[in-house]
Amino acid sequence: MPADAKKKKLCRDKTYRKKAPEVKVNARQRAERRESLQDMHTEKKYYFVGIGGSGMSSLGQLLRQRGSIVCGSDRSFDRGLNLPLQRKLRLQGIELAAQQEQSVTSGIDELVVSSAIEASSGEIKRARELGIPVVRRSELLARLFNDSRGIAVGGTSGKTTVTAMAASVLDAAGLDPSFVNGGFVKQYISRMHLGNARSGSSPYMVCEADESDGSIVRYRPAVAVITNITKDHKDLPELRSLFQTFADNTFEALIVCGDCPEASAISFRGRRITYGLSLHCDIHPERVDLQPGAAVFFVDGVRFRLRVPGRHNLQNALAAIAVARALDVPLQAVSKGLAAFRGVKRRLDVVGRRSGIVVVDDFGHNPDKIAASIAALRPMGSRLIIVFQPHGYGPTRFLLPELAHTFGSQLKVDDVLVCLKIYDAGGTADRSISSSDLLAQVSGPRCVYIPERKDALAFLQQNARPGDVIAVMGARDDTLSTFARSILINL
Repeated sequence: MPADAKKKKLCRDKTYRKKAPEVKVNARQRAERRESLQDMHTEKKYYFVGIGGSGMSSLGQLLRQRGSIVCGSDRSFDRGLNLPLQRKLRLQGIELAAQQEQSVTSGIDELVVSSAIEASSGEIKRARELGIPVVRRSELLARLFNDSRGIAVGGTSGKTTVTAMAASVLDAAGLDPSFVNGGFVKQYISRMHLGNARSGSSPYMVCEADESDGSIVRYRPAVAVITNITKDHKDLPELRSLFQTFADNTFEALIVCGDCPEASAISFRGRRITYGLSLHCDIHPERVDLQPGAAVFFVDGVRFRLRVPGRHNLQNALAAIAVARALDVPLQAVSKGLAAFRGVKRRLDVVGRRSGIVVVDDFGHNPDKIAASIAALRPMGSRLIIVFQPHGYGPTRFLLPELAHTFGSQLKVDDVLVCLKIYDAGGTADRSISSSDLLAQVSGPRCVYIPERKDALAFLQQNARPGDVIAVMGARDDTLSTFARSILINL
């Protein structure tokens, strides 16, 4: 081993030979911290427009756990959808109302909206008439985050899983962090809780930072993570600017994926940690054993085992290890936290096996996520059947060439790509594009446009065979999970 490499490894080893910092939070400190957080929010009332969204529901739960009065509405609830989500919100004491302007009444301190809510919303109009401040979800979340010792995870892909892994690692180290996430973390799901938020008792807060609406620039993290930067929602020049500002706002450590040239190009004046599969990264794996549904690897002599599949999840785990290094958490605690991580719902979520066929529910919707998911799915069976629901008219139009190239290059001739009609979230979107426009540009696999789910189900019943892996892919629509279960039941 060259002298420079030996010196670098010795420095890493010394980092983990340190005595674990005295950061564990005892029961008394937890109680005092929770009381302090509750005092900050007690008697304040928030109304969430679109509280059924994963980002909105997570923030609503966090505020409720900290003592606030939380209420809200969602158009999906009005249509009788997402009943389990409704039930859990109500069990936590969150009041739900019809999505109409009459639901907004005096006594509300702030009306919270996401970027998906149109400015013409009747609830927004009513709030302004009553003099109720209207705030973006990202503004409110940044306000809470910036008051903590925050770990913000950004990037085009992987940020939900890295956020969840980092929370699990800090939890295992006894740090009792708060976290807010865009996905439902399985180990934190309970009878009452959705698993996408928790109010901890320490100053630490782990948060998924979104670049799609530009809100990533609002955060002032102690530690920031950039998983990757690729075209998604925005073109690369705009993304580079957003992530550079994100890095400039960071005051302790910046963690970047060394396997991504765009992420690596972000400049930072302070402590910088790289992670990735490449040997030049500060944190990289050794003796990697990728298995269907799992992985085993070593970092600095410590063994890690993951219960989630795919090379991309190995990268995600390395990001969580990098967060731990930035906070001087010993590797043994990190290994325990990653072993406890059971995944995030709708991220390569195996629904079940029937008649020799595996059914998977997956959030894959942009080119990077789809490519990573297909690579992880490949070892699970002899043929892939991808049932893809594009997640909006605007995103489909924006990413059409890249989506077509990804499906064409990643799927084999024997594979099947079934496209459902584009998910319609309502509003004033330009609907002059369809899934058939996407399939027209895909070459390689068998492509079938089946707009309606009942017809897609009939197609799968007739064409699926033992050894197949059927993966339902798409974002923004939680009913895709129900559809995936119906496929399994009807095989």
